Amino acid sequence: MYQLIDKTALRVVALLMGVALSFPWELSGLFTQGARLALAASLLTYGLMPMVIHFAWKVGALDLPDARRVHAEPTPRIGGLAVLISVNLTLLLNFNYSMELKGVCISALIVAMLSFWDDLKELSAAIKLAGQLLALGVLMASGVHVHFATDAWWGLPLEYVVTALWVIGITNAFNFLDGINGLAASLATVVCTLMAMLAWHTGQTYMLLLCLSLAGAAIGFLPDNARYEKPARSFLGDVGSTYLGWMMAAIAVMGDWSSEGSLKAYSAPLLIFSVMIFDMIYTTVARICRGDVKSFRDWIEFVGRDHLHHRLMNLGCSPVQAVMVIVALALIMGLAALAIVKGSFFAVGLLLAQAVVFYLVLSFLMLRQVPGD
Repeated sequence: MYQLIDKTALRVVALLMGVALSFPWELSGLFTQGARLALAASLLTYGLMPMVIHFAWKVGALDLPDARRVHAEPTPRIGGLAVLISVNLTLLLNFNYSMELKGVCISALIVAMLSFWDDLKELSAAIKLAGQLLALGVLMASGVHVHFATDAWWGLPLEYVVTALWVIGITNAFNFLDGINGLAASLATVVCTLMAMLAWHTGQTYMLLLCLSLAGAAIGFLPDNARYEKPARSFLGDVGSTYLGWMMAAIAVMGDWSSEGSLKAYSAPLLIFSVMIFDMIYTTVARICRGDVKSFRDWIEFVGRDHLHHRLMNLGCSPVQAVMVIVALALIMGLAALAIVKGSFFAVGLLLAQAVVFYLVLSFLMLRQVPGD
């Protein structure tokens, strides 16, 4: 039987404070409101975790150790429920929902609930894909899709295809990186904070607050997950990683990141998400070349120790060092993305070229390691 979480009184206080801060307050200043929402979401997640962990043990939603996993004890794997609840509570109390935001939130809940069931009872790849396609239909019906094509008959279908590839790709890429303690939540915190800064640069007030709410919820999960001397109390699980991944990907599509053309508008989020994009592309190509993946079902279901964090640990990094390196890489690319917003098209080209060279060097380093070494 698991041990009860310590500091129960502190959790109760955090939960009550999180609820109180979730209600709209008359505060001046955009960043003051943003800090309130981030703190509210963080405290809510932290306060809800004991109940979520107790529920996970009760229903048997546990991640059991095996040869492909780095943990040594059964661990609750639906901690993402606390993140989902805290984000949606802060959104319900503070946002005037546009049709686009409704589409983002409803589609993310569809994916999260499907993933929650997958955490309880494993679902087939076909069912998971069908659920993601349903969520995509809701998202696109709400007007959330990329805008870059001409008015030709093929323009809108092409935009839908690109949107589907982006959202499903980023969601699964983020899910793939949820492999060591603290990594997914830390990466979500960095990505959402960078997107909040990008929203501030482009004058998108609600987008800034939305991103900070997501970042705060991810931070609140870290005390129970980013534990390296002791076992993690909980993992995000698919319910958490797919929810955060879907929300971040959809927000990137919903946002208006530049008024100076598609190149600048989409280059910034592309760089912010580039670490997880690189990891997904590299591992997919490597697995196909090795013969590990021969179908879409194999791609969805294959679990290997060949992701970026595994490679870094093969190079001698400890788990916490691997997390710090990946977060630092995301910051490097994200800060370049912020420079794109105010830069010239020539500067955009240089920064994108720099990113290509950066990932070519990283690919070379990863090729120096064989999975499982």
